[in-house]
Amino acid sequence: MAVSLVVIVATGVAYLHPTFDTSRKAAAPPVSDRLPQASYQPAAIDFVGPNTGWVAALFDSGAYALLATSDGGASWAEQLSGAGGGRGVYLHFFDSRNGVFALLGEQSEMHRTADGGRTWRSPGPFSLPPNLLSLTFADPGHGWVLLSSGSGSSESAQLMSTDDGGVSWTNLGLPVLVGDHAFRVQFTSPQTGWLDSFNGGPYAYRSDDGGATWQQTSLPAPAGGWPRTGQFFVAAHPTKGLGVVTTVINFQPPSGRSGIGGSVVAYPPLTVGTFDGGVPVRYIYATLIDNVAGGAAAPAQTWFSAASQVQAPGQVYLGSFDEGRSWSPVTLPSDAGAIAYADASTWWWIGSGETSTSSDGGRTWTRPRTVGVLEPLPATLELLDHKTAWFGAMAGTRPVMETTDDGGLHWRMVLMPPIAT
Repeated sequence: MAVSLVVIVATGVAYLHPTFDTSRKAAAPPVSDRLPQASYQPAAIDFVGPNTGWVAALFDSGAYALLATSDGGASWAEQLSGAGGGRGVYLHFFDSRNGVFALLGEQSEMHRTADGGRTWRSPGPFSLPPNLLSLTFADPGHGWVLLSSGSGSSESAQLMSTDDGGVSWTNLGLPVLVGDHAFRVQFTSPQTGWLDSFNGGPYAYRSDDGGATWQQTSLPAPAGGWPRTGQFFVAAHPTKGLGVVTTVINFQPPSGRSGIGGSVVAYPPLTVGTFDGGVPVRYIYATLIDNVAGGAAAPAQTWFSAASQVQAPGQVYLGSFDEGRSWSPVTLPSDAGAIAYADASTWWWIGSGETSTSSDGGRTWTRPRTVGVLEPLPATLELLDHKTAWFGAMAGTRPVMETTDDGGLHWRMVLMPPIAT
């Protein structure tokens, strides 16, 4: 399958004028706009209730800050900040008091809180190993990390686990076959986990014993069958309950000077190395999984030295209601936009000024409905229940949050506070 080098996905924000319930006013930031303000974007969010949540902000400089609200965005408190260096972030709260915030990359770090973020601490002297690709926690004690080791053709990912909240870690070895590459791990319980990986075939990796062993889960072929050559990027993302959705993309090896073919070099976001007129370039690809909240958020687009962002070619979407034992084709209203789940069956899609819902796990969708909301930033749309949702967006250069509490009929824009430099 040829790597598309023509269809460019716009990286700018759609500047819509949002309409929202006029009986509610947008929350004004508690910090004066006259203060020097650093430019930032919401990179990851996690709400444990309609009014209580956290937003991880990444700055153009590479720094980070963690902001918290307990009044639906009327006020925000800065709980953590530091020099992030353009690394990815992981953010997850188990309840209103216990949460994890981590930075991924060569110099990773993790912080834990047991009081809603008023105080944060590192679990121990070995809180996170270096070269961290991915981090996931199923509960406050059980967590897993993927570590990059080696380089070039010998590069691989080691899996480690903890059962004491990150104080100590156990090396579980390579989770995938030699020749395959794991990029991201997600566990929905202390036993069940999935990998995003670059494989020699169209299969997903699943574990039922806490990551000690991994099995290949075969994926049904689309009409016309799977390509017989090349490699497959397979991202398996748990939705809710026993639900799972996968994105499958085939890449042929680069050939000649025509720019045909490509090889995955990093994820997330999906970054592919190829040739353009004989010159090596890297492309950042937009995929369904990149726009799903949860797991690790990637650094902002501008922090990658890539030619442009393009739509991933020939994506195949598959969904399951029984943890991958059976699969059905999934469709989307659009390849752009963001997806979130209230449960395994109820999905929301929000694009630039439009929204649609599915009641059968993405198999069919309602006709897209025009709403006055901005385009969600990748990995920021979170559905708390069938009526309540939050996501991050950019109104020009100003970071904002959008929220609804009536199933998306009305939306409220919340201005994020300027952060003094």
